[in-house]
Amino acid sequence: MSEKDKVLQQISDIKTHLVDKEAFFPYNFNSCHVWSVIAVILTFVMIPAYEHSVALGTGVTFVMMVIGFIVEGIMTKKVNKSYEIDDCTRRQQFIMKNFIIISFFLIAFSAVLAMHKLYIPILLLWLSLISMGYMAIGFVINVKDYEKLAFFNIFMALLLVVVGMSFNLFEDRELFLVLVQSTLVFGLAIAPSLLAIKQKKNIKKGCSV
Repeated sequence: MSEKDKVLQQISDIKTHLVDKEAFFPYNFNSCHVWSVIAVILTFVMIPAYEHSVALGTGVTFVMMVIGFIVEGIMTKKVNKSYEIDDCTRRQQFIMKNFIIISFFLIAFSAVLAMHKLYIPILLLWLSLISMGYMAIGFVINVKDYEKLAFFNIFMALLLVVVGMSFNLFEDRELFLVLVQSTLVFGLAIAPSLLAIKQKKNIKKGCSV
C-alpha cells in the first residue's frame, strides 16, 4: 500500500471515528496471518506434545498462545499509534479479552481431555471455540465473511464429532486424524488469511475511489 493509500485510508477511518467513536475499530489484518501460522504449528505439534506428557502439551500450547497475543498486541499498538490512539478502544479490548478467555478455557479443558488420551476431540474443540472468536471479529468489524467462516468451522467440527463417534474413528485414528488436521489447517489458517488479504484489498480499493 502506497503512502497516498495509507493517508486516504486513515482519513476515511478518522471520519468514521468522528461520526461514531464507539464503532471505530482499527484492525491490523496482518495479525490473522500470525494466528494462521500458530494454528498450523499447534495442529501438528499439539498431539505429539500431549502424548509425551500432559505438562509438555499444556506448556507448548500456552507458550504459542502467549506469543500470538504479544505479537497481536504490538500490531494493535502500531495501528492505533497511526491514529494517535494511546490506549486500546473498547471494541479492541472486547476482542482481545474474548480470545484470552477462550484460550485459557481451551488450554485447561485440553489438559483434561489429554489425561484421558482424547487427542482428536482436543483439535475439534479448538476448531469450534476459536471460530467463536472469529465470529466476534466479524461482528465487530462488520465483515460477514468471518461470521460465515465461523459457522462453517463449527458445523465441520460437529460433523466430524458425529462421524468419529458413529464409526469409532477416535480409536482407530490414523486416517481420521489427517482429515481433522486438514480441516483445522483450512478453517483456522488458510481461510482466515485469505479473508484478511481480501479485506485489505477491499480497503485499498475503497481508498482509491
